[in-house]
Amino acid sequence: MKVGILGCGQLSRMLALAGWPMGFRFSFLADPDEPVRCVEGLGPVVRQDGLMTARDVYVAMGSPDVITVERESVCVPLLRQLKTFCPVYPDPEIVWAIQNRHREKTLVADLGIPLSPWEVFREHEPVQEAIARIGGFPVVIKSTEDGYDGHNQWVIDNSEQLEAFEKERETLLQKPASKGIHEWIVEKKIVFDREISVIGARTSNGNIVMYTSGENHHNKGILVHSVIPAPDLSELLHNKARDYISRLLQETGYVGVLAVECFVAGNELLVNELAPRVHNSGHWTMDGAATSQFENHLRAIASLPLGSTAHQGGVVGMYNLLGQKHSDDSRVPDQFIAQGTYLHWYNKISRPGRKLGHLNILAENEEELGGSFESLKSQWT
Repeated sequence: MKVGILGCGQLSRMLALAGWPMGFRFSFLADPDEPVRCVEGLGPVVRQDGLMTARDVYVAMGSPDVITVERESVCVPLLRQLKTFCPVYPDPEIVWAIQNRHREKTLVADLGIPLSPWEVFREHEPVQEAIARIGGFPVVIKSTEDGYDGHNQWVIDNSEQLEAFEKERETLLQKPASKGIHEWIVEKKIVFDREISVIGARTSNGNIVMYTSGENHHNKGILVHSVIPAPDLSELLHNKARDYISRLLQETGYVGVLAVECFVAGNELLVNELAPRVHNSGHWTMDGAATSQFENHLRAIASLPLGSTAHQGGVVGMYNLLGQKHSDDSRVPDQFIAQGTYLHWYNKISRPGRKLGHLNILAENEEELGGSFESLKSQWT
């Protein structure tokens, strides 16, 4: 089977690496200036330009049997047009809904799944009124689009911080429409105990599998490490997480892997974000589950039986190797490979905060895993 992937980052790389042993072959569509090092040698890369029609793209990619995405920030009109040539999963309308926080939250709320209180405001609309409607400070303001890993997000605890945001908003509004930000949501800042994520996959005929929920730890909006299973997660919360993702998969007719990030606040579970793709918090499945999220995504979009998601062993950890400085040095840090530790390297140029690779660690218990995390933190600087 020939699979076309929109995007050339590490998620495309890991999808292709999972699919090659299964007999899948891949092609990739790159934006005009997108780096393609991650997918070098894994299939043809088509560099998109403004003159290419959807038919041109489809033919240049080798007329794939199915097309998928590795990120939300794709051209949905192109996806819709490509759907006339072959199946596109997840469906372009789902990608369209989730790539915008306003539409995403509306989708979740319409399914009766709880969220933090939120409001939307545009351009010069007064944000103070929106803040008042959700109960006042503290709040978090996020652009509805082009926000990831903490980008285009503002934590507002008081009037002084709001004034600083207002000044920045004026600057953003002065940019050309194609580059500026013109819509935001404001959310009540929730005092939560921790964040968990749950990942599931669904085929076109409605079969669903779900992975063990993991606990995520962030720094400045970037995922640093995950622990699986989420420590001491109650059966109540475990069932809520499974219910949320099941409803999202079924009610939308979703095909492929979906990730749902949630805040745990006591016995409440509030959805934070969705990702219509394989997800960083699911990278542990490459070594800690019977079937990885990448293989199950390919199985789902190819209408093949889904693989077992059984959790392997005791405790699994995933640790992101984030860039510390600008550097052309992309040498593999093989010093971290040890018994029970598995390195996945993305072949990227280093820059601060950039995800260069990750380590999956299989441990006997949480104490052992915590020691491994501390050791990695001290060495990866």
